[in-house]
Amino acid sequence: MLHHSLSNLVQCLQKQCLTKPFKFMKKYDAPDDFGTKNLIRIMRLSFVFYFISITHAISGYSQSELSIRLNNVEVEQVIDEIMSQSEYDFFYSAELFKDVPKVTINFEKVSLETLLKNILPNNFIFEIRKKEVIIKKKPKTLSAVSNEEIETQQIRTISGTITDSDGNPLPGASIFEEGTANGTVSDFDGKYTIELVNDDAVLKVSFIGFVTLELTVGSSDNMDFSLIVEDSYLNEIVVTALGISREKKSLGYAVTEVSGDNVNTIKDNNLASSLSGKVAGLQVNNSGSLGSGSVITIRGNNSITGNTQALIVVDGMPINSSIPITSDGGQQNSGSNNGGGGPSFEPSISGGGISDINPDDVESISVLKGPGAAALYGSRAGNGVILITTKKGSRSDRLGVTVKSNVYFDNPMFLPDFQNQYGQGSFGAAYSDRQNDWGQFSWGAALDGSQQPYYDGTNKAYSAQTNNVENFFRSAMRSITSVSIDKGSDAGSVRFSYTNNSSESIVENSDLNSHNFNLRAVANLSDKLTLDAKATYFTQDVKNRASTTGAQGLLTHVFNMPRNVNIEDLRTYQVDNPASPADFAVIRYADEFIGNPYWMAYHDETRVRRNRFLGFTKINYEFTNWLSAFIRIGADITNVRDNKIYKPGHHNRPLGELTISESSFGELNSEFLVTAKQDLTEKLNFVANIGGNLSKRTSEGMLVRGTDFKVPTKFFLNNIRTIGATEESPLAIKKVSSLYGSINLAYDNFLYIDVASRNDWSSTLSKDNRSYMYNSASVAAVISQFLDPNQDFFNFIKVRASLAQVGNDTDPYQINQTFSVPGNGYLGLTTLGFPNVKLNDNLKAETVTSSEFGLELSMLDNTLTLDVSVYDMSTEDLIFDIPVPAATGFLFSRENIGKVSNKGVEIALGASLIKMNDFSWDTSLFYSKNENTVEELTEGLDSFVYNSSSDNNIFVKATKGGSIGDIYGKIVTGEVDATGAPLGSDSPTELLGNAQPDWLGGWSNTIKYKDFSMSFLIDARIGGQVYSQTSADLDRSGVSERSLQYRDTGVTLSAINTGTGAANTESITGQEYWIAMSNISGNYIYDQDNIRLRELSIGYNVPNVSSIGLQSASIQLVGRNVFFLSKTADDIDPEAMLGTSIGVQGMSHYSMPTLRSLGLNLTLNF
Repeated sequence: MLHHSLSNLVQCLQKQCLTKPFKFMKKYDAPDDFGTKNLIRIMRLSFVFYFISITHAISGYSQSELSIRLNNVEVEQVIDEIMSQSEYDFFYSAELFKDVPKVTINFEKVSLETLLKNILPNNFIFEIRKKEVIIKKKPKTLSAVSNEEIETQQIRTISGTITDSDGNPLPGASIFEEGTANGTVSDFDGKYTIELVNDDAVLKVSFIGFVTLELTVGSSDNMDFSLIVEDSYLNEIVVTALGISREKKSLGYAVTEVSGDNVNTIKDNNLASSLSGKVAGLQVNNSGSLGSGSVITIRGNNSITGNTQALIVVDGMPINSSIPITSDGGQQNSGSNNGGGGPSFEPSISGGGISDINPDDVESISVLKGPGAAALYGSRAGNGVILITTKKGSRSDRLGVTVKSNVYFDNPMFLPDFQNQYGQGSFGAAYSDRQNDWGQFSWGAALDGSQQPYYDGTNKAYSAQTNNVENFFRSAMRSITSVSIDKGSDAGSVRFSYTNNSSESIVENSDLNSHNFNLRAVANLSDKLTLDAKATYFTQDVKNRASTTGAQGLLTHVFNMPRNVNIEDLRTYQVDNPASPADFAVIRYADEFIGNPYWMAYHDETRVRRNRFLGFTKINYEFTNWLSAFIRIGADITNVRDNKIYKPGHHNRPLGELTISESSFGELNSEFLVTAKQDLTEKLNFVANIGGNLSKRTSEGMLVRGTDFKVPTKFFLNNIRTIGATEESPLAIKKVSSLYGSINLAYDNFLYIDVASRNDWSSTLSKDNRSYMYNSASVAAVISQFLDPNQDFFNFIKVRASLAQVGNDTDPYQINQTFSVPGNGYLGLTTLGFPNVKLNDNLKAETVTSSEFGLELSMLDNTLTLDVSVYDMSTEDLIFDIPVPAATGFLFSRENIGKVSNKGVEIALGASLIKMNDFSWDTSLFYSKNENTVEELTEGLDSFVYNSSSDNNIFVKATKGGSIGDIYGKIVTGEVDATGAPLGSDSPTELLGNAQPDWLGGWSNTIKYKDFSMSFLIDARIGGQVYSQTSADLDRSGVSERSLQYRDTGVTLSAINTGTGAANTESITGQEYWIAMSNISGNYIYDQDNIRLRELSIGYNVPNVSSIGLQSASIQLVGRNVFFLSKTADDIDPEAMLGTSIGVQGMSHYSMPTLRSLGLNLTLNF
């Protein structure tokens, strides 16, 4: 092991050559949590710590003279003191001072050279160049060799250069003559000189992170060595629970790490989208339009209540993933159980959570898949954990500046196939009288160009507008610009970054603008005390986000547009200078509930503003070389304001409507952790951790809604005639106190045993149930040394197993019955609103138990790797609202019931297909399959309806013996009614499929040739079903290409006519056929099967940029959702669901088109 200069260490880290820790790096463990109860104290204390850490980090030392007083200490301690008082960095062999006696020194204002001459033995030499010092032993000279050796040997001097495989010099490499104490180290240019003792000398060259090389000295006096990077598989470090970094080979459970570069090369407005197809067992469900959120599900749905969101942890601090309050004034999580399945008019879609994290600040993402990996998070670990580690400043004393500019252009990846042969009308005729029933349907006459009445009261050519839907959307530009500055010294480091995201929607007049400010500083206050502080401020403003609320969403009025309507005509959505109430009415292409999409885009107004602060301060102290501790304060504060204005004349709210809501969420964490590391014997060592956490989570909000604007052109609350009762979600507080501990034992780099336990005390449960303990154990055995000791085929073989238990507790105020006070009581009286759900003071936390087995292989000189996991998870005591008799006064009772299981397998395969001097090709494959089963519910309850479609043609259910997300609907019976129209089953009782996919897969590739690189990701979702209500609506309206069938001829279906009881002889029109078929949901159940080119990037590292003042420069062409390789569903992207909760998975209804993004990235490092 060597001490290295900071500049060369940074260079080494950039090449990923460092696989073992340097001594001075022991102060920089990954951060974890410690919190406080008072936000004001946090802000004040954080400011003080930020100021201390920043000023300490950026201040260097420039003393030319040193003053040191030390008594009876190791020479290395003196060197540490020199480094703390100066800017000098030292190179020397780790074994150099092994037998050197301790020293006592007392110097005042002396030079470095004087100091070194007094502390180093006579057989040592040193060399000072600028701010770098090399110390080594004097080579053996002729006088050090015996007379006998002199007679038989001739002293030779060998010199050369030590480089890496790319030709870069390696300063500080060790060169030893084998079998002797004769050695030296390379200088700053990688050059060395050594005098040999033996004729047949063998030189051994080593450098940290590289494979040690041994060569016999030949006849030449010049020997250059090119070292190759040591295989990192055995030494791979990953971030685990509580932010603790561990060797991956020691883990008895599955952890997948994704690098920051892998998620910020092809940026999305939501960081979660960049994880799709890159982690086996992880599924990302996105929905909504610009600025919407997502749900990350790991290893299936563990809870029937709908809360399947993985816990998001940033730099050891759990963050809040809640979304704004609902219309009834309550906080709404992504997929919460609402006590019954109402129609899916308003799905749960909002931003927040992981979507607020800036991808450019991400260093790595660790996915803790099962309870074994996430056990130390206790009652928050039931759905797995996403650990995000953000970047720190560089240790280099050079001021580093990085500028990134990303420009993307978004367009619909595809649109439904529309017919262009028939126009607006019914039963083969165009509508003739605008004043009478003027419908939206395109069941009219053939489009022949004749003059026909138009929706605006004029006559126009009855001609096909083939691109009227496509022309509604624009090519939207997203511009993401980030600047980061970092600087370091021995005293610490500091990094500041700013990112601006200016994104247009493909819908006109809709855009997103966000700003992210991030400041992080690390200060070495002493050789034992380290301070790490970070503050992030995020603000986002989304204007006129397109509504995706199914039947009343924007695309309802776009996709159903008659095929003869020119989309440009709809830009006139209201008469000029309206005066009378009739003048304010929307101009639209059909009556009833049809609207004008341009009115919705330009006239109505929506605005969602979110401000978020994330910050922490961590203090780490190393008591000894085996005992350390840290405390941490962390805060996450989010405020959201949502304004919606439907202006007078709106198609569905003719008087106009104003809704204003404000929500606030907070999470404060206080944490401590004490860590002890000790070698019990030469082969046995242990690490013990004991810690505690105090978490306080708060939420509150308010919503006010009113209708009928007094002045129809002014839109503020006091201008409302009818204001509804204010809907308030009062301050809700949840506190969880925790104590936890773990012991990790390692024996001879072969056997690793971990045990952990955590006890949580939750304020949301009763006194008898609020304490619950979760335990876990795992074992890993590296058996390759026994099965293939010579590594003829296998380089690494590991088997692992884990058993763990974690949980899910509940939201605040779920055990004591509460009653609402309506704002407008009966007859003006004060009344109490009776709740639908009877609460339960004996409620317990859900319990998730998991067993997992795994196998990890590396073979064929580490060119092929395999990781296989098999798991079995079950969740019991599910918190659930069960139906109760009306005589109780309630509709539901909240109880602990049932059991849900998830069983599956995950496979990750990696390979270095080609690795040559200038060319390499690395590939990886991911596969995961999960089987979800509702094992039991409760007596008298065999199924539960999560949700129903707005046309009431399907139910999404959880059924005993089935799976969460089972889709029940109607099927064709094989009969027709008296008119000859096809009949479906009376109610949606037939099992049509399940919303969960059968398996997920991904294929990732990185190809490099000299300065060029290309990477691409192909991912697949196979199996699972989705109900396309979009397709049903398009067929009903007669705009789909499918609806051309039977237009001209009609059809007589071969079936039993229920009117006659005999074979059918009645003929029906195409319109009658498709309207009947569109009400039978089984016709629109599609498989989710799809394979797509998810990501593509082609990059070029620009050479020779130092002449223009740059360290490096690169440019990339990038694409996301480039094209489908395969897709079975018509009209829709089968991954674009109505919302993100379980209740609307398996339903697609006018979701915004999936975007194909093509763009350019430019990165400049100064």
